[in-house]
Formats: sequence, C-alpha cells, structure tokens
Amino acid sequence: MKGNKMTHKSKKFKPNHEYKIGFGVNQAEKIGKAANKVNETPKNFIKKAVLDSATSINQSSEIVNK
Repeated sequence: MKGNKMTHKSKKFKPNHEYKIGFGVNQAEKIGKAANKVNETPKNFIKKAVLDSATSINQSSEIVNK
C-alpha cells in the first residue's frame, strides 16, 4: 500500500556497555572547562551527568505514576 510507512523502532541501550560519543570542538571545550571546575576527568564528568539526569527522570516518572 502506498503511504503506509513503518516506523523505525529504536534499539534499547545495553546495561554495562560503554558507548562512544563524538563531540564537536566547541562542545569538547565546554565539557573540558566544566570538568576542570569540579576537578574531574571529562569522561567521569559526562558519566556522572548522565546518571544524575537518568535518576531525575526516573524519580519524576515515579511521582507522575503515583
């Protein structure tokens, strides 16, 4: 049938799998400066930021589902 497109189902992330993320020059500089302010490596800074964000999202979804 024409016009009937299937949507692309995204893949779920694998737990304990390390993904590589590429950043542009400006983003890398901003991350480096922010990581230096809190005395962390950029890699640890990004990991902590992602975990904090995921925790926040989970907590807010638990509040909504109550």
